[in-house]
Amino acid sequence: MAVAAYVLIRCRGGKEDRVLSTIRQKPHVKKADLVFGDYDIIAYLEFDELPSTFSVAELNHIVTEEIRKVDGVSSTSTHIVTTKFSGEGRG
Repeated sequence: MAVAAYVLIRCRGGKEDRVLSTIRQKPHVKKADLVFGDYDIIAYLEFDELPSTFSVAELNHIVTEEIRKVDGVSSTSTHIVTTKFSGEGRG
């Protein structure tokens, strides 16, 4: 079973483009965009091939190692997807 999460990222001033470029190269990041609002970047992470023992603690470790340690990141907020919808026009 795949696990997916959105990670909302705050950056230190003027570092958004560099952080975005670095984040997009991470293996679990499928998409990342600059946004306006409380956060600067929203990244979508997906983990396709997971062992049955995969846990939220492991997800936390991956986010910590792959996202939070990027130079210019000041904070993150991780939101695990509980139900994934496919197709257009769903609301």
